[in-house]
Amino acid sequence: MDARYITKSELAKVNGVSNPYITKLFKKGVFDRCMDGKKIIRDCALKAYIDNKDPTRDNQRAVNRKPKSIGTVEIEKETRKNIKDSDLYNQDNLEELEDLVLTATSGNQKVQIIKDFWTGKINQQKYLEGQKFLIPKEQIIKDVQRILKAFRDKALALPTKISSDLVGLTEKREIATVVESYMYELLEDLSNLEDIEW
Repeated sequence: MDARYITKSELAKVNGVSNPYITKLFKKGVFDRCMDGKKIIRDCALKAYIDNKDPTRDNQRAVNRKPKSIGTVEIEKETRKNIKDSDLYNQDNLEELEDLVLTATSGNQKVQIIKDFWTGKINQQKYLEGQKFLIPKEQIIKDVQRILKAFRDKALALPTKISSDLVGLTEKREIATVVESYMYELLEDLSNLEDIEW
């Protein structure tokens, strides 16, 4: 193929992602401007991918770029999709599991090691969450959204609250003092989030 162009599978390989993920990006229109008829313009597609790169997939990209040993292929084959889509499917766990798989003497033993390993990691994660050593990602997202909503609501209410105290003031120092006091009040409210009504 002409060096100016790239295929979907080459694009996936270069970026360390799967072919279905690249197809998904095509469906979303990420590469629409990089098409020359039915051919994909290499430089444009590589730039478009970087511009739309999902940072949450960095661990998976590192795994995909790593040369696959027999153990890695078996791990990928025997690992359930829900685990592959979770934070557990990371470089450290995969290296640890690959070392364990290499100790197996039969195919059945390899499958059992893989199954037991992921079951153990899931149970460990649940234990850590139960002991509050580990906070689920969904909970963090929910809490951040609540904090942002509280900040947004209080910040949007600020002009209405502050306007009556600013009426008639002409000196910059007086205005600054009023605005500053309201800003401190807003920050103090936000620092006591447990007192905020959700």
